[in-house]
Amino acid sequence: MRDYTVKIIIATHKKYQMPKDDMYLPLHVGAEGKLDENENDLDLGYTKDNSGDNISNLNASFCELTGLYWAWKNIDADYIGLAHYRRHFSLKKKAGFENVLTYSELKPYLGKIKVFVPNKRKYYIETLYSHYEHTHYKEQLDETR
Repeated sequence: MRDYTVKIIIATHKKYQMPKDDMYLPLHVGAEGKLDENENDLDLGYTKDNSGDNISNLNASFCELTGLYWAWKNIDADYIGLAHYRRHFSLKKKAGFENVLTYSELKPYLGKIKVFVPNKRKYYIETLYSHYEHTHYKEQLDETR
């Protein structure tokens, strides 16, 4: 069985616990122009999406996609993936950081499957209006009616 190369970037804008597996690459998205309290370039200790060929300056409009663009242009791997810093792939039905997908768990599927996506989930809990009402200012939405 061939050893396929896999890099899953973890898009983040802040320090956070990261998987230890080498297939994961924490990536500071929207790094362009971000400064620390001393007005120096903000350094989270992760690779930044404003290096190499990048669109980091467009992060306010494209969010995590600036990271995916960076990966597409700057990573040489058989598989490139994107995860959010608080959302990870897992083959287990249990939540928890210790259940994050590892390369050894993924390896049997490599070369057989071209694209990996999460399972479909049904989230219908409330209407868009009630969701906005509970998470934002209801008056703003009412004004648009």
